[in-house]
Amino acid sequence: MKRKREALAKKVADELQFPEGALIDTYRIEFNGSSEVVVEGCKGIVEYDESVVALNLGQCVARFHGDGLEISNFFEEQVVLKGTVLAMEFSS
Repeated sequence: MKRKREALAKKVADELQFPEGALIDTYRIEFNGSSEVVVEGCKGIVEYDESVVALNLGQCVARFHGDGLEISNFFEEQVVLKGTVLAMEFSS
């Protein structure tokens, strides 16, 4: 069952041009409107200022662009990002 799910996740990721592993259980990103993002599975902070926050998710980096961005919580592997999120991108 897990192999089928991983194969399906890879196919969907390829079609949507997401990085490999983006849809497998390695991390989770939850948007609460455009003012809060909860990221689970964060391995570290790559870049951090009020307009860009980049998080290491292991197999890729998620970069959030916006205004007044701040990390309000970073506990274990969970990050809570607040501010106005205007865009998000993945890179390897």
